[in-house]
Amino acid sequence: MSGVRSVESVRIFVADTDDWTELTDGDEPVVRISAPDLARARRIRAGVDGDVAVILDVTVAVGADFRSARRALQVATDDSNVRYVGTVLGLAGLIADIEAAGVADGVTLVAAAPGQDLRAVGVDVQRLLASRSQARAS
Repeated sequence: MSGVRSVESVRIFVADTDDWTELTDGDEPVVRISAPDLARARRIRAGVDGDVAVILDVTVAVGADFRSARRALQVATDDSNVRYVGTVLGLAGLIADIEAAGVADGVTLVAAAPGQDLRAVGVDVQRLLASRSQARAS
């Protein structure tokens, strides 16, 4: 996307075992990308047609605190994706930064370990992004 978007319009997807589902309501077509870091993701995005939303895969391990999130992270996690280990609040901040820096228009949450409820994490992230946007507007 070439225009500036609000954090409320950041698109969030979840990658389940065989499924890729959007939790937000986006209308433009998407292209899903993966990169080992944000700099590489931004370079990939620069080569993508401007009429699509770029959605970056982010492997996540989320917990009540960093230690519990770190325990959930499996060593064998794929290194081809940006990774996040921490709290939902921190993840919301990362996603807002990804959008604000023009790296991507949204993210796909990919579980770092089995048993994570990515849909619940995604809903919590949406709520936090909306709160953040409302706080800035007032």
